[in-house]
Amino acid sequence: MRLNGNSGPVHSVSYSSDGRLLVSGSADGTVRIWDTQAGEEALPPMRSGDGPVLSVEFAQNSRQVAFGTQAGVVCVWNIAQGQNHRRLCGHSGPVYSVALSPDSTRLASASEDSARLWNPQTGEQLAVLSDQQESVDGVAFTPDGNIFISSSRNRTMRFWHSATGQVARDALRVNPPYSWSPSETAAHGVRFSPDGKAIAVITAHDDWDNVHLMHYEDWEEIARLSGISKIRSARFSSDGRSLVAAHGRDVRIWTLHPDAADAPYVNLSGHAGKVNWATYSPDDRYVASASDDGTIRIWNAVSGQSAVQLLPVHTSKLNSVAVSWDGGFILSGSDDMSVRVWNACTGEETVPPLLGHTDWVNSVAISPNRRLIASASRDKSVRLWDVHSGAAVGGSIGGHTEVVSAVAFSKDGCWLASASEDCTVRLWNPVMGKQLAVRPLHCEEKVLAVVFSPDDKLVAAGDYSGRIYLWRTDTGQHALEPLQTDRGNVQSLAFSPDGTRIVSGGSGQVACIWDVSTVQAIRELQGHAASICSVAWSVDGRLIGTGSADKTVRLWDALTGAPLATLYGHAKRVTSVAFTFDSQYIVSASEDCTIRKWDVPVASRLASETGNNPVAALMSAPLKDGWLVGPSSELLLWVPAEYRGYLQTDLCTLLIARSRVVITAGDSGLHAGADWTSCWRG
Repeated sequence: MRLNGNSGPVHSVSYSSDGRLLVSGSADGTVRIWDTQAGEEALPPMRSGDGPVLSVEFAQNSRQVAFGTQAGVVCVWNIAQGQNHRRLCGHSGPVYSVALSPDSTRLASASEDSARLWNPQTGEQLAVLSDQQESVDGVAFTPDGNIFISSSRNRTMRFWHSATGQVARDALRVNPPYSWSPSETAAHGVRFSPDGKAIAVITAHDDWDNVHLMHYEDWEEIARLSGISKIRSARFSSDGRSLVAAHGRDVRIWTLHPDAADAPYVNLSGHAGKVNWATYSPDDRYVASASDDGTIRIWNAVSGQSAVQLLPVHTSKLNSVAVSWDGGFILSGSDDMSVRVWNACTGEETVPPLLGHTDWVNSVAISPNRRLIASASRDKSVRLWDVHSGAAVGGSIGGHTEVVSAVAFSKDGCWLASASEDCTVRLWNPVMGKQLAVRPLHCEEKVLAVVFSPDDKLVAAGDYSGRIYLWRTDTGQHALEPLQTDRGNVQSLAFSPDGTRIVSGGSGQVACIWDVSTVQAIRELQGHAASICSVAWSVDGRLIGTGSADKTVRLWDALTGAPLATLYGHAKRVTSVAFTFDSQYIVSASEDCTIRKWDVPVASRLASETGNNPVAALMSAPLKDGWLVGPSSELLLWVPAEYRGYLQTDLCTLLIARSRVVITAGDSGLHAGADWTSCWRG
């Protein structure tokens, strides 16, 4: 259900105790009471008279509504008495949060100047709690109403007796793991669990927010629930088994039972603006959300959690992807410090996550015989794993003194090369886990990429200064003078199957093809709108694939450099690409935490047909502002916000993500033309 009527952003919503009514507060200065069955306003809107309404709460008796305003006024509205309401004055700044005790005899409010305690029946101010040095952004009562807690932006929690306003226990603080963002607006960041044993506290970071679940008695952390965008509010379900949060433009539901520390989640998408508040109905069947888009949405919380199958996936951005030589496995490495092995046909994990690194995994590679996995990490180590069991093979391989950027197996599997920001490339015996007799190979700057030639006679590396080095693997001597690109650093390298050419990509928007024998650039691949993070050469030698920070994967004719297809679907930077051995597919990994497997022949065919085939145009269309658009920027299809992250057509044969919605396009019943009425009559 979508509730419309506000002319500005909706900041807060709260259910009545029986769930039949919903109150909302908006930037348009109104407080509205909604009938949750009919989806209509149950009463004429209350106009605050004190500017935007930032926070609202229904009393347990379902007769009173408390709300806080931008002007610093707290109001109590007895909805049975018409438009009359009591104004409680005293705050000198915006009131970010209000809370009524379970028996409705106490009202707590949070503002920039203090937390305050009121008698909502008489309007009497009972206490001013102003010993917090930071702006107070949240207040909440314990389930028995005897204690209430106030939270400040520096995540200091203070506990007060609701009867007297006296301190109930020493102040506590959630230790911030990262730097704070004090300029952020309030996050309404504290809530008790229904049994009073846990507290949910929101903490802010420059890039993402966390919800910390803390034991009330001993203040030990139960779990930390992370988001990839700003979290504005968090509320427990009445049974304490779930937590709902306003998360960016989505509503996120975490399932806390049975293990809150490993809580899966689903996102409910549909709002066109930032979601400011989300809360459960008393029976936990529904979730109501308030958004900057001026709407309130009511979601079926039960079907919302069951309709989307939660799948295992990386929880942070992906940095590297590799494909086994037989095409059966896909490997991935992530900022979540894990390596994962996926079935390339079904997308299912074949072994549990490979854990052992203590920092981001930057690169992964698989041996040609499909027995070993190598991984390189920001923790300065290289690790080896058994493909089939996932067990670690030996300990970490030391030697590098800085971040290890990349690893690569030789084609015969006898050697392993590692590249590091310590400006060296090292060669190892992967079976013994020991460095070979060849001395470390030195570069001028941090080394970002490494690759073996097809005959294993050369190893190539690219560094931060834009140089490409070529060494003989048997002696460690330079085979040729370094190649120098003027396109910024070199982040990725790939040899042609015959070893005569090498393609490089980096911080520039152009990939370069080099002739190895003449040490000259012979062709440039132009078309990306941002830096090229990864390059790959198909095994049949006909194609080059590139992944870019512009969120696309591109296919190129390796001989002529002509662009063949652009693959849209990733929501963030494409960090890594790899062809399957039969050259039929290209696999991509992205900072959006997903892996996609693309059908190369279908992509090439559709790219040539988009001009006269509307289905081809639709299936290969990029998404802009919610529309799939054609080659001339014509609007083809509006995609609802809840589907935009899951678009998967015949181009993308496999999507490895937390959830999947497959959308297909076909020509059955399709009518296309310039005159839409003719199409309709047809």
